[in-house]
Amino acid sequence: MAGPRLVALFQFVPLVVSCQFALAASVNEFVPLADYVKLPKLFVYDDFGDCRDANPDGFVYCVVHARILPNTSSELWLNISHISDDFQHFDHARLERGVCIESCETTLQAAGTLAGYDWSPNRTHASIARSCISAQIQSQYGLQIESDVNIYHCYTDSDMHPTLGILEALFYLLLFLLATLVLSSTAYDMREFKRQGYPVSYYLRQLESKRDRLWVAFSIPRNLHRLKDTVGGSIRQDLQFLEAFRCIVMLRVIILHVILAHIKLPQTNTFFIEGIQHRPETIVYIAEFQNYVQTFLSISGMLMTVNFLEHIRKNPDFDLTHAWKKIRSRLYRIVPAYAFVIFLQCALMKRMIDGPLGQHFIGESQDNCRRWWWANLLFINNYIQTEEPCLIQSWYLAVDMQLFIYGVTAMMLIWRWPHLKEHIFRSAFVCALVLPTVASYVFQVTPVMTAHLKNAHHYSRKHDYQYDIYFPFHQNIGVYSFGMLAGFVYHHYRDSRKALLNSTMFRVIFHAALILVILSLSTVYWVLVYRNHIAPILQAIYSTFFKQSWGILTTLIQLALALFSVNSPIKRAFSHPVFGVAGKLSYSIYLIHFTVIELVYGGVMGPVFSNERVVVTYLAQVLLWTLVIGLGLTVLIELPAAAALKELLEQENADKAEVQEIQLPPVMNPPKPVES
Repeated sequence: MAGPRLVALFQFVPLVVSCQFALAASVNEFVPLADYVKLPKLFVYDDFGDCRDANPDGFVYCVVHARILPNTSSELWLNISHISDDFQHFDHARLERGVCIESCETTLQAAGTLAGYDWSPNRTHASIARSCISAQIQSQYGLQIESDVNIYHCYTDSDMHPTLGILEALFYLLLFLLATLVLSSTAYDMREFKRQGYPVSYYLRQLESKRDRLWVAFSIPRNLHRLKDTVGGSIRQDLQFLEAFRCIVMLRVIILHVILAHIKLPQTNTFFIEGIQHRPETIVYIAEFQNYVQTFLSISGMLMTVNFLEHIRKNPDFDLTHAWKKIRSRLYRIVPAYAFVIFLQCALMKRMIDGPLGQHFIGESQDNCRRWWWANLLFINNYIQTEEPCLIQSWYLAVDMQLFIYGVTAMMLIWRWPHLKEHIFRSAFVCALVLPTVASYVFQVTPVMTAHLKNAHHYSRKHDYQYDIYFPFHQNIGVYSFGMLAGFVYHHYRDSRKALLNSTMFRVIFHAALILVILSLSTVYWVLVYRNHIAPILQAIYSTFFKQSWGILTTLIQLALALFSVNSPIKRAFSHPVFGVAGKLSYSIYLIHFTVIELVYGGVMGPVFSNERVVVTYLAQVLLWTLVIGLGLTVLIELPAAAALKELLEQENADKAEVQEIQLPPVMNPPKPVES
């Protein structure tokens, strides 16, 4: 299949889907704006800076959640109830208020409302806040709020100036030791560079003694050269284009997470956010969130398999320890940077709170990390407390590690007993077809991912689709196995590429997969709109159809491009060296990007007016800081720690016949095989 035809097929998909959007645009209707603006504002905050500055002797600022009491005689309440019934909308009976307690007390005293009020030390901030909120809702809307309100969090002087805790002190000590280590290693490496007469390739080659390799592991110039180091070999050239795939999907992941954080942000114009939910293109965009993961897992399975097969080709004798070597090498790369970011969340993030939304973003993450850090480092957080994520993106690290262990185990079995290959893949593909269908039917899960604005304050977590179909290891075996199968096919046909690319069977399978994806994207809108009229078993079958169709297509695209000539224009474009550098940064970028999102959004001082330009502005800020901090995390921790651990924990006389691998990040950059 030629490159131009592949590009034409990519262009055809959005064209067909766009036509479906145009035909469907009138199916869902939203509330007229004139009626919507009469509703009570969901988010109203007193000015945080004024509250703090006007009370230098001590202030209390509380974020309070209050519910409106039902009132069937009120037309306004009926509208509130009607709008809130739609799962695509916020709960308009749940109000969020930022209340300056001192200002509230002053207002109530001036109005005489506090006559006979209990001024004992036992009075609560909740009762004071409720009085102010109740007075405002009653006077403006003629409605009442429930007697009990929920204080989400109260900010005081101690929150703005927290005392130095033991975890924070240990983190500062770690930073000092790390800085000392980096400076010492850099100085030693540069001295050796000078002593050897400034050789051009000095930073690209390993030093002779283990002691010297340890000394230079944290050298900044050496690790910068590792970023741009390119290793030759036909397999590396064949698979270099996957770096571009990962970078593109990584950008989409960051965009997605910025959108999730922005929806969590209190809004002054909630109509904008809710209105978008009714657009067909938005529904399709949300439904195909899972395709990002499908792409990553397919790439991971394919590269793991190719690398393993190269090892078997060069080392045909079965070695039971090889599986542990693969997993150990992976842990060298994952754990140090991962542990550092978790430690950062636990120790330092609370000090970054400087506004009324700090607890919404920064505080929640720190609290969750302090409770569940162990689940992250054991790579089981896709099953443990998934509704309280330490790092919202880290569930994928757990799935990726679990699937890597599954893949290596499967390859070890195939290496020892080749006849098991057919049974292993058959079982995996049965799981791909059966497990999503069963989960969707038994747990009555929506057939695809949807946005639940009522869970916006949980980053749209607490969604059954995520818990039952998206996060679990067993629900992702299928796409990882598709990637593994593609690895076998590539390894078999790389010396006779045209035999596969020109075969009728491959063309038929590819076009069938493309048609399946087009059908899934063009029908998902109607399936969701009319799901109450579709039998549950048919919805469950559709769930599997939608989930697996993109996994099959992206795997076939990867396989086709891998077998393309290296001189193919499309392959040359995707294999540009800039993608190689970006690929090596991608793991650290993945680790740190949500921490940056928390810092950016946690510094917002109150509800914002949202539109497309505002969202893009926040996105640009997040991307810039993520790139800068991700570069530092890669060069100062990820790459040097992996090199140091390898020298410390592996024997000097390691098996020289072992196939060399480019040690790339496991999430966005699985190990790549390199011909020796």
